[in-house]
Amino acid sequence: MVEMRMPPGFGRRGLLAGGAGLALGGAFGMPVMAQGGRTLRVRFGSDISQLDPARIFQNENQSIASHIYSGLVQYDQATNAIVPDIATGYEVSADGTTWTFRLRPNVTWHKGYGPFTSDDVKFSFERVLDPATGSLYRGQLAGLREIQTPDPLTVRFVLEAANSGFLHKLCAFNQGWLVSRRAVTEIGERYSMNPIGTGPFVFERWTTGNEVRLSANADYFGGASTLNEVVFRIVRDETAAAIALENRELDIFYALQTPEVIERLRRVQGVSVLDRPANNTVNLVLNTTAGPLRDIRVRRAMAHAMNRRALIDGFFRGTKFEATSVLTSTFQEFSEEGVPRYAFDPDRARALLREANVSNFRFEITTVGLNPFDRFPVALANDLQQVGIQATVRVLERGAYVQARSSGNVQSCITAVVGPPDPDSPLVTLYHTRSHPPGLNTSRYDRADDLLAEAARAPDVAARRGVYNRLLRQTMDDLPVIPLYADRLFIAHGPTVAGFVQNSLFTVNVAPVSLRTS
Repeated sequence: MVEMRMPPGFGRRGLLAGGAGLALGGAFGMPVMAQGGRTLRVRFGSDISQLDPARIFQNENQSIASHIYSGLVQYDQATNAIVPDIATGYEVSADGTTWTFRLRPNVTWHKGYGPFTSDDVKFSFERVLDPATGSLYRGQLAGLREIQTPDPLTVRFVLEAANSGFLHKLCAFNQGWLVSRRAVTEIGERYSMNPIGTGPFVFERWTTGNEVRLSANADYFGGASTLNEVVFRIVRDETAAAIALENRELDIFYALQTPEVIERLRRVQGVSVLDRPANNTVNLVLNTTAGPLRDIRVRRAMAHAMNRRALIDGFFRGTKFEATSVLTSTFQEFSEEGVPRYAFDPDRARALLREANVSNFRFEITTVGLNPFDRFPVALANDLQQVGIQATVRVLERGAYVQARSSGNVQSCITAVVGPPDPDSPLVTLYHTRSHPPGLNTSRYDRADDLLAEAARAPDVAARRGVYNRLLRQTMDDLPVIPLYADRLFIAHGPTVAGFVQNSLFTVNVAPVSLRTS
């Protein structure tokens, strides 16, 4: 048996289903007509916790932030092409080290925080770089030497060396979301849950454990939404959320995870179920400074011990894909040529443990109390027990999980690095030394910096692909991180939703959505 340590008051999914289902009618009611427009209702499976771009983590937080903030540039939701956002254009110097952006005039911050200027851009990125901020994404801006503001509508980035992928770092996601110097300074410590942006929606309020409410920004530079407001409702149980969608008490069901619920909704007339491969893998991150995990043979033994194919086919019923590294085939730089693989081989795992002289090794998997992350690690722990590793699973609520991971003191953690179609997003986050705790390089891996810098200097996609392939071969040989599966995002919506575009970032953005009359 695998020991499961649950946080106080955290019930199992099956126990929550009945109560959640009974409460739906009163909580949601019929579609809401708001003055001047309609209210769109989106299901979240868990609560939000952090809306400061320098520290943001987890896809619900990122989904909310994508409506509030702008970036210099952004990803097209359908194609992943980089397109303008708050910048109207940019120029790159002949040597590739200076990037100059022209900004939109007459853009204002939400809630009366004044005009947007180049100084806010400078503040946003320098804040991420400042070690005192404790940003999770400081490593993403490695190589940025200086930010200049020649005038209020011009910002210039000076790099230590040419970086062909630098534009990705400035896209509207995580460290690329821009904040107001005045708002961050005046609001202070409360800013993380009182965000101010320039995006299409304004943060109105958060009711803990219940909902997040956004209102349309009438002054949005891209044109006001046809929606009056968006309400993100927290419904943890997927069956209860499916019933709400079928009854038109919800409009969009974000992040379907349960195979049975996916199949159920596919059979419902008027409900559209969308799916798209995501830009992320789900991984077991190993702290390579912790006891027996220092030994590469132990890490390789663990990879051979876990039946990841059975996890995909059995637990997930084929709704996930096999992962050969921390990159997926959605990246144009993806290559698996020569990348080591670890077949399910318990005998080989036992032999490696004997070779390392490791027995009765106590090993704890730390994971977050969200579906499916609170459930599938049990199967992995069972596999590890079969080869003599005394594995247990510790489930933490989101805030405690982020704290534990950021401390760097866990033996291991289950993590998904979601985000843009930029290989540096997972690779820098998981492997660069500037991402060591409190960043997300919980493994404390220290052999990737030079290859990541070489990839940044590569002049084109083909050259970058070659360098990234070398890095993937190295990291899959060293195994600070064991990829478990490549993710796939399922979203369902009702018949009144028009214009919704599913992205590959594992977030939901409803800015282009309108509501039909039912």
